[in-house]
Amino acid sequence: MEAVTSFVWASGPVQQALVSRLAGVPSAAPVRIVGSVDEVVRGARPGDVVFVDHTTIDSLAKTAVASPIVAISEERVPSAIGWFLSYPGVSHVISVSMLEQKLVERHLAHVYETLAAERPRLLDWLEAGVEGRRIRLTHASRRIARLERMSEYIADRGASARTVDRLRDVAEELLTNAFYDAPVAAGVLPKPVPRTYDIALPEDCACDLAYGCSDDIAIVHVRDPFGSLTRKRLLDVLSRCAASDMSVQVDETMGGAGLGMWRIFTQSMFVAVSVQKQRHTEILVGVAKRGGGARKPFGFHLFFNEAPRRRRWFLAKDETSIPSGIDKSVMLKTESD
Repeated sequence: MEAVTSFVWASGPVQQALVSRLAGVPSAAPVRIVGSVDEVVRGARPGDVVFVDHTTIDSLAKTAVASPIVAISEERVPSAIGWFLSYPGVSHVISVSMLEQKLVERHLAHVYETLAAERPRLLDWLEAGVEGRRIRLTHASRRIARLERMSEYIADRGASARTVDRLRDVAEELLTNAFYDAPVAAGVLPKPVPRTYDIALPEDCACDLAYGCSDDIAIVHVRDPFGSLTRKRLLDVLSRCAASDMSVQVDETMGGAGLGMWRIFTQSMFVAVSVQKQRHTEILVGVAKRGGGARKPFGFHLFFNEAPRRRRWFLAKDETSIPSGIDKSVMLKTESD
């Protein structure tokens, strides 16, 4: 990957920690320390990356900057989520405590590689150091058995019982969203359906599940074939939970209140979301394998892009309407442009 310039405009302690970490990321060189908006506007190209913190984000994020902005947060998760809402130009937030983690250099390298990719692929974050499994699921009803096998696999590789439970909860939430919420948002299902229905996808558009472990983290990755998640929808859900301390009303339009996504963001070490509109949504989540310090590190990354080709979804010809009752099967079909 072609080297880019990393612009750093942050307070002394954050600047020092960040520059030290970027030194271990070859694709981040050279690093240029700046002290004003003008220096960034004049120097940053679209392929460069700009880092800010709480002392500089207000000045820069409201300025037209072509380069991606990565914000370094000293605050808790709810405040970090608020930055995505307050500053639409910010799609990446990393905590100061994340800079103290030994995995942060490879984490930043993945961010740079994804920013440079024409079509981001989060599965590439599961590098050679991650031992894992990858499965394609065509039926929602088969996810429970797979989650049992995933839990056993993660536990056998040294993850704590708490981490195993968390990762299972994450995977269940993501798979449920993929099979039940995504088709509604895509318009193929006219209304939410009970979780007792068995949603069936075509073989060539199966839901992709991957999971595994490195020395320090357990990872789960889910990709659905709809690409119907929007930045606005995601942030609306998260901000509603943050503002109400999770005492939220059920959102009837999608069959839930969004608490599952909120738990994913608040309990994980990192979350990356990549959406190719009307093609796929993929979400990668990393959870610490064992314990954690007083300050929970986190990194959140949002990649939303228009897709060059799109899918058109519809119910199978014998499924002109959602059947009544429970434990029904709903088959979805698709065709591409």
